[in-house]
Amino acid sequence: MDVLVKQVDLLLVRHGTTRWNREKRYLGHTDIPLDPVGRDELAPLARELAGKAFRGVYCSDLARCRETLAIISPAHADTAMYDPPLREMDFGAWEGHTYEQLQHEPLYRQWIDSPQQVTPPGGESWADFAGRVDGFIGSLLKDVEGACSRPAETQNDSEAVLSRSEGTEGIGPESPVHPEMLIVAHGGVLRQLAVSFVPGLSFWDVHVQPGSLLRIRLSFSEETGGWNGMLVNEA
Repeated sequence: MDVLVKQVDLLLVRHGTTRWNREKRYLGHTDIPLDPVGRDELAPLARELAGKAFRGVYCSDLARCRETLAIISPAHADTAMYDPPLREMDFGAWEGHTYEQLQHEPLYRQWIDSPQQVTPPGGESWADFAGRVDGFIGSLLKDVEGACSRPAETQNDSEAVLSRSEGTEGIGPESPVHPEMLIVAHGGVLRQLAVSFVPGLSFWDVHVQPGSLLRIRLSFSEETGGWNGMLVNEA
């Protein structure tokens, strides 16, 4: 029996490469720009997203994410929500350091083994990091509800919200087109978002390279009374 499902696609984009990324340095709240490689590598994604009209655009307020958004979706750069809760974890005293520089520090070794229990000196605890991402998710889901409750007569053919579906298969020529929301952030944040939305997914299961996109389809069913996500593609 078909169940009425509200659906929206979240397009999670990791910022392009910075010099510190290439040098494998811990990069959290330090505000450095993309390097030339990082800007150039965004060209394919810019072509993929060209002309899309997103229902909402959310971006970390740090320069590397702002630059990424300006390249991949310039039409939305002035109207996006630039949100500090989407910043990467703050690595404190370890910012700008590499594994080779830190590997002999006992606290760092403990953090590598148990990041949920150990906090970088002067940095951010895992609980604080996860808590602020959860706060963003709460606000996002309110916007998702709004996007999925717009009257059908205000939508164009490419903005269908409701579909009759027995499941959420991948994108294909017969698949309905769903409203889309764009989120430009950092690797750790995108992992945490994916874990929060997709049942059974662990933090270390998620791999999003700089300048790449992860699509999550959120579905709300009246039968279950909640939202569930699934990975549609990983690029």
